[in-house]
Amino acid sequence: MAKNILEKIKIKFILIFALITRIILLPWTFHGDITVTYWWGKFATEFCCRGFYDWLNFGGYGRPDQPMLNIYYDWGIRQIFTWLHSMFWFLNVNIPIFPSKFMLWFFLNGNQILLKFPMIIFDVLIIFLSYKFVRSQFNEKKAKIVALILTFYVPLIYNSAVWGSGDSIINFFALLSLYFLWNKKYIPFALFFLTSVLYKPSLLIWIPVILICLLKNKIKIKNIVITGIFSLIFIYLISCPFNPKEINPIFWFFETMITKILPGAMQQITVNAMNFWALIYGLLPQRLDETLVFNLISHRSLSVIICSIFYLIICFKLYKKFTIKNLLLSLVNITLITFMFMTRMHERYTFPALIPLLILCFYDKKFIKYFIILSITHMLNVYNWWWIPNIKLLIEILKQDLFIRLISLINLIITIKIFCFSFKNEKIYAQNKRKNS
Repeated sequence: MAKNILEKIKIKFILIFALITRIILLPWTFHGDITVTYWWGKFATEFCCRGFYDWLNFGGYGRPDQPMLNIYYDWGIRQIFTWLHSMFWFLNVNIPIFPSKFMLWFFLNGNQILLKFPMIIFDVLIIFLSYKFVRSQFNEKKAKIVALILTFYVPLIYNSAVWGSGDSIINFFALLSLYFLWNKKYIPFALFFLTSVLYKPSLLIWIPVILICLLKNKIKIKNIVITGIFSLIFIYLISCPFNPKEINPIFWFFETMITKILPGAMQQITVNAMNFWALIYGLLPQRLDETLVFNLISHRSLSVIICSIFYLIICFKLYKKFTIKNLLLSLVNITLITFMFMTRMHERYTFPALIPLLILCFYDKKFIKYFIILSITHMLNVYNWWWIPNIKLLIEILKQDLFIRLISLINLIITIKIFCFSFKNEKIYAQNKRKNS
């Protein structure tokens, strides 16, 4: 019966249903992060872009710690809000039955709600991209299953339609770029990956995997040069309106990224991430990651060393057995290792592992339990300290330090289990290879 239902249901219906459910949730609430980007868009509209990262005074509002495409996004939404507000005001003045109370709500919340709307569009695009990929690797039935799972998948809905985090945007472009990289289409790969990074640089952590892909593809010098030129032109065009006149836009871009964006706004050992550091210290009191471990090395430096060692092992394994399955597994591993051991991690930073991990479930059913557990711990972590919706019992549980450390321990176990899973696969692969030879 379930098979017949899957055969009858159309992917268009699934996508439309996914969009409608998210639109219903859209006006409910939004995270404080949205308010910050609201002010970035307002300042960009009133003062333009030049000097935005350098001399513009934001007063009591958060200074921009995200790249240029994020600001263009906020500015564009601000223009749409202004136009809609003018249109609604005209209707309010000229049509007596127009609900005037709506104007007050739209003035206070409209810009913030509009900032979330493209995020739910990218939710739907991620669902469609996952559907297309699974269909190409398996069949139509499994493709529809993954689309249905993501349609009702709470972390995906919560991060976009409720919180408004923008994770769907950066993950869609990054995953799409890897599709083009796998197919050796380097210019669209570079432009889509840059789009992800220049909206938010979270997925720079995937660069080691990208380098292995380039090596295994045996990319030619000609392609490197052409792709590099297109990338620099893209960066130049994006950066030019922001940089001070006396500085070359390319130089300004790299200096701004290194000194003002990549370090992050909160240089703490953990920023509400239930990871290895939360397991040791808890989430409170918050500690700067410049503090020393045993008076020898800073937490920041130690975290970089630990992650670098894991990255090298992951890259070596991927290089040794380069398959689409191991590529997905490497993305999951690098994301979880970074979340678990790097300092300055936020609660949402397991999100990039979720979509590749779901797809891996179709390659091997053993991943299903990891996907379910990680989805639950991700939601608990994102819910912590925001408390939307207000579930008193869950709030009281999450306020217990012991429970925070328990979730951190579960995340650590899942991370190590998935990391070791690739070792197990390699061992089985090597045994089968010897038998066949």
